[in-house]
Amino acid sequence: MQTEEDVLKIKIANNDNKMIAVSQFATLKQISGEPDYNHYQGQQSVLVSASVNDKKTTTARAIKHIFEKSNIKQQFPKVHIVVDGGGKDDKQSMQDFQNAFILAIFAMFLLLSLLFNSYSQPILVLLSIPFGVIGVIWSFFLHGEPLSFFAMLGLLALVGVVVNGALVLVDHLNHKRINQTQEKEEIIKLIAAGTKDRLRAIVLTTLTTLAGILPMVYGIGGIDLLLRPMAMALGYGLLFSSILTLILLPCLYLINIEIQSFLQKVGKYFIKYGHHIVK
Repeated sequence: MQTEEDVLKIKIANNDNKMIAVSQFATLKQISGEPDYNHYQGQQSVLVSASVNDKKTTTARAIKHIFEKSNIKQQFPKVHIVVDGGGKDDKQSMQDFQNAFILAIFAMFLLLSLLFNSYSQPILVLLSIPFGVIGVIWSFFLHGEPLSFFAMLGLLALVGVVVNGALVLVDHLNHKRINQTQEKEEIIKLIAAGTKDRLRAIVLTTLTTLAGILPMVYGIGGIDLLLRPMAMALGYGLLFSSILTLILLPCLYLINIEIQSFLQKVGKYFIKYGHHIVK
């Protein structure tokens, strides 16, 4: 920090290009300055700014904690608080992320409906997404990392990746020609055989993806603080979802067949006896 003496010692070139000190031609004088009033939308305002340690908390959490502890709205009802800067940007970014996530889910459901010619099987594939979200939450909890916006971007990328394994498995099970007319034991054997056929492909795809992502997570060969949360969300989310997909998706496939069989029986019953009920 410079003092008054430091300012007076600053040298400036004169007309003859000779360096002379400011003290030779100027003096410092302390006077009362004009009042500085800040305004926001025509009203007098006070600007409060601070930095957040990303390793300990996030901007949204810090703002929420301040509002809860200060109780400004109850103590000063005439004071209006406007959050801007990083907090406003984070809120807008999360809103954009939510819209992109919903749009991605809707687009994948439409594409899968066209592929399977069914409305129930796309839901089976999309159920692998919550499996990946569980893995992301647990991985960040065990590593002591906050779920930052870049982690959310990794989660959005994870949505498209985890669907691939479930898509391959469901499509292979469809080629087994499983239908409601078969015995339950036969259906279970066909589902188990189909899952076994795709086990190696799904496991190898997951392991090769992890082999490329985990070095970035643990800084092998260099670390990038921005890409690390994205890589962690993608890697561990894919690992957890692949394990649960191989275990739970065949069960859900069997449940879907049983539900379709039950609905067909109910439909046939109403077609057969419905006219008697109407009369």
